[in-house]
Amino acid sequence: MTINELIERLEEAKEEMNGHAEVRFASQPAWPFEYSVAEVHQMSKKERKETAIEGMREDGLSEEEITENLEDYPLDYEEDVVYLEEGSQIGYLPDDAKEMIGW
Repeated sequence: MTINELIERLEEAKEEMNGHAEVRFASQPAWPFEYSVAEVHQMSKKERKETAIEGMREDGLSEEEITENLEDYPLDYEEDVVYLEEGSQIGYLPDDAKEMIGW
């Protein structure tokens, strides 16, 4: 899902409800829980690549090995990404929400 798609879906929800509706995250279909959303984080593909390179250096990889890894797994760094950070576990996901999601 892209940022634009998420915004569009949230705008639809806002129109149907109100701007004060709680946003929650459903997780783990086999043992479903609901969580609050703590924060929104963004990483550009450049930041993701730099972070990966830094991590490989900290792991003791040579510059040649780092270059090989980047060539072997280029898709890992080709997208800008927004992460929704899991907040507090609220409890079990209600049955009606499980049904709506299809779990």
